[in-house]
Amino acid sequence: MTTKNEPLPSIQARIEELQNTIVEKEKQIKSRALHLSDNLKAEIAPIEIVKKYPFQAAGITFVSALLLTRALRGSKKKSVPAEIEHSALPSQGHGALYTIGLDVLRSAKDLGFNYLQRYIDSKLK
Repeated sequence: MTTKNEPLPSIQARIEELQNTIVEKEKQIKSRALHLSDNLKAEIAPIEIVKKYPFQAAGITFVSALLLTRALRGSKKKSVPAEIEHSALPSQGHGALYTIGLDVLRSAKDLGFNYLQRYIDSKLK
C-alpha cells in the first residue's frame, strides 16, 4: 500500500507496473488456455480414440448398428394374419429413412472392419 507522503509520480509508476503485470498475466493465461485446448482436441479426436481402443470401438460400432437397425425397423406385430399383412400397404420401415439407415450402418461396419484389419496387419508386421 501507499502512504500519504508518497509523491504522485511513484504512485503513477506503480499503477503502470501493475497494469503491465496484468497484461503479462493475461497473455500467459491465454497461451495456457490455447495449449490446453489443443491438447484436448488431440486427446478426444475420434481417430485417436479408435487407435487407443480398437476392439472397444469395433464393439460399440457393432452394438450401435444393431440398436439403430432395430429402431429403424420398428416393432412387428405377430398377431396380424398373413393375408392381411400381404395386402396392406408397404410399412413405413421400408421407406427412404430405412434405406438410408441401412446404408449408414453398412458404411460404418465397412469402415470399422477396414480399420480393424489395418490395425491387426500393422501389429503383425
